[in-house]
Amino acid sequence: MTAFDIMFGQRPLLSSVTSVVLIAVGVFLVKLYRVRTFFRRLQKQGLPMPPHHPLFGHIPLSANIIGSFPPYAHGNYLPDQIRQRYPHLDSAFYLDTWPFGPPVLAVVSPDMMYQFTQDRNLPKDKGMRHFLRPLTGEQDLVTLEGPIWKRWRATFNPGFSANHIMTLVPGMVEDVTVFRDILRGHAEQGDMFCLEEASLNLTIDIIGKVVMDHKFNSQTTYNDMTSALRNQLSWCTYGIEINPLEYINIIRPIVHWNNTRRMNRYISRELDSRYNSIQEKAKSKSVIDLALKAYQAEDTANKSTTTMDATFKDFALSQVKLFIFAGHDTTSAGAVFVYHLLSKHPSALTCLRAEHDSVFGTDLGITASRLSSDPYLLNQLHYTLAVIKEALRLFPAVSAPRAGQPDFFLSDAEGRQYPTEHCLVWGNHFGVHHNPRHWPRVEEFLPERWLVPEGDPLYPTKNAWRPFERGPRNCVGQELALVEIKVMLALTIREFDIVDAYDEWDSQKGNPKGMNVNGERAYMIIRGGGHPADFYPCKVKVAAKGKS
Repeated sequence: MTAFDIMFGQRPLLSSVTSVVLIAVGVFLVKLYRVRTFFRRLQKQGLPMPPHHPLFGHIPLSANIIGSFPPYAHGNYLPDQIRQRYPHLDSAFYLDTWPFGPPVLAVVSPDMMYQFTQDRNLPKDKGMRHFLRPLTGEQDLVTLEGPIWKRWRATFNPGFSANHIMTLVPGMVEDVTVFRDILRGHAEQGDMFCLEEASLNLTIDIIGKVVMDHKFNSQTTYNDMTSALRNQLSWCTYGIEINPLEYINIIRPIVHWNNTRRMNRYISRELDSRYNSIQEKAKSKSVIDLALKAYQAEDTANKSTTTMDATFKDFALSQVKLFIFAGHDTTSAGAVFVYHLLSKHPSALTCLRAEHDSVFGTDLGITASRLSSDPYLLNQLHYTLAVIKEALRLFPAVSAPRAGQPDFFLSDAEGRQYPTEHCLVWGNHFGVHHNPRHWPRVEEFLPERWLVPEGDPLYPTKNAWRPFERGPRNCVGQELALVEIKVMLALTIREFDIVDAYDEWDSQKGNPKGMNVNGERAYMIIRGGGHPADFYPCKVKVAAKGKS
């Protein structure tokens, strides 16, 4: 074959490649035109949005804000940062960052949040499925819709009822006692450590009992299941990436496959064991047992078999992994933010400790036994609950992304109609919780706002507090999370003083000065829900009360 033959024999291939490239470029330009034109039409209708560039949309604005963030700062900060720059955007506004993400309708008004989560329940955005698929597979309670979601939500509700959660408190006390001993060890050593590493291990141990009636013992030993789940979380994405290279990360699928294999292997053993003994656990309300009982009640033919139907087993695996993830991730973050805010506000810490003395007595040595024997003492911690709610207001871990619909419009206080078709409707909890239109003294840590009577200027606006979302798709485990944090505080807050060690951490790591969001060094980072930066480096010492 001559050089001439080789050169011209390649022409069909080159022509095909060129055609594919030209088609791709053409499709891109058409989509770009359609998206930008869509926003220009919205703008002409007088609908709110930041200044819109006809070619680049809101990409320059978003890039400028994100570029001002410290490393890994959570994307949930973005709508509030835009509102700060454009104060009139304090209800809802459109955001155009295509091709990095779909058209967005960002909502920072509690009344407008009500419209698509409570008055009408819009379906979850497909990005939730993208994020959860590596963790849960194809079906889980968060992303299911319609009758099948209603059926399984009703099935699992008894496992998270307030009365049942109180029966779990002695087990929580046992796990929190281990956590307390870990804090004691660090107090004795005087070393810097990451509080959220300890908190994550604690909350995953607690949720293991709730979901599987199983002890992971993550606080004291290595557990392959919990290790795989936490590693998987660090590799999950929402499918909207600022860095284009993230779309072609060839390592991610391999990591996802390996972690899924490890999680499924561990949980499958537990499922098989529970299935074969389910009749002996008639009163159990663990998530795994509730699912197995529902399965056997529906398919009576399976009662005489020793193995589960493969389809149901995959479904059960998905639910177990979902509840373990959701039941430990945001609870841990919330607890650490509570410790952080109390360390920054000594008067609130003093009030909280006084309340615990009043409820549990001043002898710290008997608090654990008192709680185990009378869990309902937790219901007397009114100021403690106010502290937790205020911490979750300032640091909400999640948001509410929903899929817009052709026939659905949002309405603001001025009567403007916002079409949702083709949009990701982003109910942004951080933006709602930090919106001065709805919260007096919005950036202040004021537990008292949760204790004042209706009519007081501090009294919270209806529907404005939504760390667990509201409506039929609210978090099924919210009562569990609040009780867990109460138990953590009851057994530790009077014994220890916990203070952040970010200055020392940054010095050791060579981090630049001024890493913060809104002046907060413990800013939320992306890792599942919003978590404190760098796992919250801190030091702990025995408090004066703990020495007595």
